[in-house]
Amino acid sequence: MPMKTSTRFVKAAILDICTALVLCTLCEWLAIYVFHTATPAPGEGWIWPMFWINFVFAWCVATIIGMVPSLPEKSVRWAMKRSNPSEGAKFGALVNVPINTVYALILCYLVGALDACVLGGAPFIASIFGFLQNIIPVWVACYIVTFFLQGPIENFARKVCNDPAPQMH
Repeated sequence: MPMKTSTRFVKAAILDICTALVLCTLCEWLAIYVFHTATPAPGEGWIWPMFWINFVFAWCVATIIGMVPSLPEKSVRWAMKRSNPSEGAKFGALVNVPINTVYALILCYLVGALDACVLGGAPFIASIFGFLQNIIPVWVACYIVTFFLQGPIENFARKVCNDPAPQMH
């Protein structure tokens, strides 16, 4: 749906705080406790410096992705071929599929590459394997977060930026 640039930024910035937190928490948990590809310092259960670097990086990248005006428009068109706005949650779920896929693909790869190759010094191939082991859980987790939060956050952003939602027919 059309929105002012300021509205798009407020929406992206707030929604992507949630998305980045979920993504970084999930990926670090997977790396430490499931795939055993990261090891916290003795006596610690989490690698906080890596988490915060990843969070800031993921938030910046996600906010940039969120500022691409054609992504929501293309997602709405894609969903309109399969449903219509009057179907409510079904339509919203469909709109979320292409947007979430773009976010998940880009963020999962870039955060994994940052962790493995840049911060961890691993060879390039490690970023590919990290991506492959994380993409499905990342996609599912980010889909759930954005499905439930995108509507309320968009409404908040529209109020803050005085940008009423257009009526969809």
